[in-house]
Amino acid sequence: MASSLSQVGGPAIAPPGANRQQATIPFRRATTGRTQQLQSSNGTNVGTLATSFDVSLEGSGFMYGIDLDYAVTCAANAAAVAYFEDAPWSTFTGIVLRDVNGELINLPGFSLRVANVRGGWMGLGRAWNNFIAPPVLATNVNTPDRIVANLSAAVGPGDGGTYRMHLQVPVGLNRRSLWGILGNQDRAQKYSLRTDIGSAAAAATGPIYTTAPTTQGTYVLVRTYENYAVPGPTDANGNKQQQIPEKHGIVNFLTQSINPSIPSASSTVNHYLPRLGNTIRFLSLIYRGNNTGTGRVAAEALLPTRIQFNLGDTPIFVESAAYRRQEMERRYGQEAFQGEFTYDSLSDFGISAGAELGDDYLWTSGLVNAQFAISYPAAVAATASLTVITGDSLVPPNVDIYA
Repeated sequence: MASSLSQVGGPAIAPPGANRQQATIPFRRATTGRTQQLQSSNGTNVGTLATSFDVSLEGSGFMYGIDLDYAVTCAANAAAVAYFEDAPWSTFTGIVLRDVNGELINLPGFSLRVANVRGGWMGLGRAWNNFIAPPVLATNVNTPDRIVANLSAAVGPGDGGTYRMHLQVPVGLNRRSLWGILGNQDRAQKYSLRTDIGSAAAAATGPIYTTAPTTQGTYVLVRTYENYAVPGPTDANGNKQQQIPEKHGIVNFLTQSINPSIPSASSTVNHYLPRLGNTIRFLSLIYRGNNTGTGRVAAEALLPTRIQFNLGDTPIFVESAAYRRQEMERRYGQEAFQGEFTYDSLSDFGISAGAELGDDYLWTSGLVNAQFAISYPAAVAATASLTVITGDSLVPPNVDIYA
């Protein structure tokens, strides 16, 4: 990944007595967190082809992430607007962060929302704080994700179909360790962010509305680049400063795949994981009982009777769906998304996901296979599916995260 280094500014001053006893000031203390608004996009939701935007990240310092602020404003609507179960996150049919060497993130909007929450980057709280109008939620709007930010007048005239949401495109793991932040000073090897905005047409499979507003809304997409400065070689008191982050070289990835093994009625199905070799932080399973716009709702009526997770030949988790949901609620403070099961390794020094030191990470470099063996009940449809969202990290051999 792009990683050249040039000083782009950091803290200019320090208290007179600060850091005098330290040979070198750590990067985390020496650096400064910053934000920069990037190019914005706007247009009108369409009912046919997707719209794709590809933006080069003309950034500086070390990239921590990008915030996507997407707002749709509808007017003169007369329809009883209804939302697809993955809406409004399903507005984005693809979000891809990449550099010349490959992709770091490649997920559709709903899967990225799941990753935001389950990977410890964004909580589900503050559900009712910032609606632009008193919310009237359609019954098929995904629960518990009631922060379906600013979803207004789902049923009714006027601004029905208006909504606003934020999605985080994460690069660093957290603000405490900054593991995985990437140098973004090389003008010859730029990072780019592609956002694909799907059709807003009413359809059984979305991606936004199942009953669309009579007049499609206009949208604005605002991108905000989050980064950390490269500190100067010394601070204002002449103390040396670390200019490269601790554990530099870690690269974090977010990807998904639809498992080729299809859930089957009254059967135990082996779902092999496709991404082995990296260090796994979390796995989120999205089970859909069918391929309609209510596939996750259907899955809730046909939950697995037993879920077993094996690393190689060793069973790690052997449990019921109810037990896993209890663990998720304990760690995240909210019940699961419909059809979702998450297995995280992010709670090794506290009860909440995101309280992580890496002690529970799953190191898979020596594994031949890993799999979920899931027992499905009767009546599972032939069109059922299982999507696996993977949050993993490439940890270089010369980086010891436990040192």
